[in-house]
Order: sequence, then structure tokens, then C-alpha cells
Amino acid sequence: MSSWRDVAAKVLDQPPAPPAAPVGRYGLDPELCDHLARLPGMPPPRKVEKAANWAAVVGDALRLAREGWASKALALGWSVHDLFGVGPRDSWEFEGLAVWLAGREVVLLDEQRAIAGAGRDRSIFVRGGMGHGTHPVVAPVLLWDFGRG
Repeated sequence: MSSWRDVAAKVLDQPPAPPAAPVGRYGLDPELCDHLARLPGMPPPRKVEKAANWAAVVGDALRLAREGWASKALALGWSVHDLFGVGPRDSWEFEGLAVWLAGREVVLLDEQRAIAGAGRDRSIFVRGGMGHGTHPVVAPVLLWDFGRG
């Protein structure tokens, strides 16, 4: 696996992608914006043991949208589930970027991975990597649907 420095150098050497035409707030589809806007007012899902954990995931999801990472990822081919998905029972089954972040800040993102962290403490999220969509029978749900059915 490449180090975060190798991935960063590759991303920085690429020409910038043309900006996606903004559709709604944060350059996202209006329906997605509506779902994200509702998250802070929703009670934690029944499946979440600690309300603070849910609040952290919601904060990370909103930060991805607000800082433009979500629209950039979608323009690069990421799915909404890659960003805001979770396994139907828990994050051991599937973990989208918002669930994985755990308060870390995204610093770089390309078609397959996101680098998050500060200083030398960096981690790499790989789309479709372990727990991020490779389980053959797990269909993730979106955060606003998790534990609500």
C-alpha cells in the first residue's frame, strides 16, 4: 500500500478536474442536501449505543458537504454510499467515509481514496477496501435511514 505522501504527490501532479456544475447547496443534489440538513435534528438510531458517536458521524458528514469534499468525491465517481453509507446493522459491515473519519479532516481525495489527519498522523480510506463495500452480501444504508426501519 502506498504511503500517504506517495498518494498526495500523485494527486498534486494531476491536473485539476473541471468543477461540477452546482445543483444545490454545497454543489450537491438538492435531495441529498435535504437529507444531510435533517441529520442533526434526528435522534440517534436505535442501533447506536452512544449518542456522542452518532453526533460525531453527523458532524463529519456535514463537514464533508460544507467543505466541498462530498461534491468533489461524487464528481470523481464516488457513490453516495461511499460517502454516507453504513452497514444495515453496524459499521463493521460497511463504513462510508463519514463514518470512518472519526473527527479527522480530509486533506486530499482522488478517485479511489481519501487521506485524512493532521501532521504526520495520516490515514488512508480506500473506496471498496476492507469494510468499505467489499462484503458480497451487505447492502449499505444511508445515514438518514440507518436504524430507522
